[in-house]
Amino acid sequence: MIVVLADDLSGAAELAGIAVRHGLSAELQTDFFPDTGADVICVAADTRSLPAEHAAQTVAAITKEIVAAKPTWIFKKCDSVLRGPVLAETRTMVQAAGKTRSIILSANPSRGRIVRNGNYSINGQPLHETVFANDPEHPRTTSRVADLLGADLAGIETPDVETSADMLHLAASVEVDTLPVGAADFFEALLQLRISPRDLFLQPASVSIGTTLLVCGSAAAWAQRRTEALAAGFPVFALPHDVAAAVQALNQFDRVLIGIGDDSAAQGHASAILVRQLAVTVAEILRRTPVSRLLLEGGATAAAVVQELGWTRLRACNVFVPGVGVMQPVNSPGPQLFIKPGSYPWPPEIWPCVDAGR
Repeated sequence: MIVVLADDLSGAAELAGIAVRHGLSAELQTDFFPDTGADVICVAADTRSLPAEHAAQTVAAITKEIVAAKPTWIFKKCDSVLRGPVLAETRTMVQAAGKTRSIILSANPSRGRIVRNGNYSINGQPLHETVFANDPEHPRTTSRVADLLGADLAGIETPDVETSADMLHLAASVEVDTLPVGAADFFEALLQLRISPRDLFLQPASVSIGTTLLVCGSAAAWAQRRTEALAAGFPVFALPHDVAAAVQALNQFDRVLIGIGDDSAAQGHASAILVRQLAVTVAEILRRTPVSRLLLEGGATAAAVVQELGWTRLRACNVFVPGVGVMQPVNSPGPQLFIKPGSYPWPPEIWPCVDAGR
């Protein structure tokens, strides 16, 4: 059993999807439950927005449970641009897991996110000059990895990573005393090195088609998402939500985009309150009408919706959509969930799949 401890739900879903593509069974959990038979368990701790001390306490408690289950190895999933209390969580997990060192590789070369000379860039642009500079919760005002982590890095390595070959080389250096911490590319490199080649890359199943509810809790992504959705024939609903109208639109068009939006109703409120309102609306829609596909973007949005619906375990499905975890509730009727990190766009594959449902 391999256990991933992620700081948000979308990251946990992403790595569960990677595990399935490598021929492993995987489950996403909001509370650690080891007796599942899954090869990989991805635990979503939902700590990214917590104060460092609170996040560390949460990670310590979960890590002790994980260690007691005696996994083959452990991976700490962090945000690819190091948002949240990454260093506090890493140090706590190193101690709780009985490790002596850690290596943090948050770069994703496969998506143009690299570290060169200690500086993080995305497609050649310094991190602090990208949209992440204006992140409402964790603005990236520097590109220096050491400064992003923000404290003494004794016992923690943060090497440069510019290519997938670099990532594989560094993954090969991870020994039993080392806690690997990072994003999707680092986890995938470890799987490539540690899983027998005959088990790799099962033929993925086809994407399901049916009634689709697309949920966007990001103010930054709303304008783009609305444009894409309208082009694909989605009726669009923002705060204040008219649930009855959204249900009617789903029944008529088999597709709806619902989000917080950028109108006056979304102004002057804490993001957590707005996301909670969105989750309540999504749950009410699902109570009123069946949905085949639930598309969730962003860890906070996905976590709020999953919590509102009372799901604590999600099984990763063998469906390949790049950068997206495809999940199904365990022991509970529910739609197929497509979950992706908020910092990436929906891949182009998702729109033709939705369009095919007409």
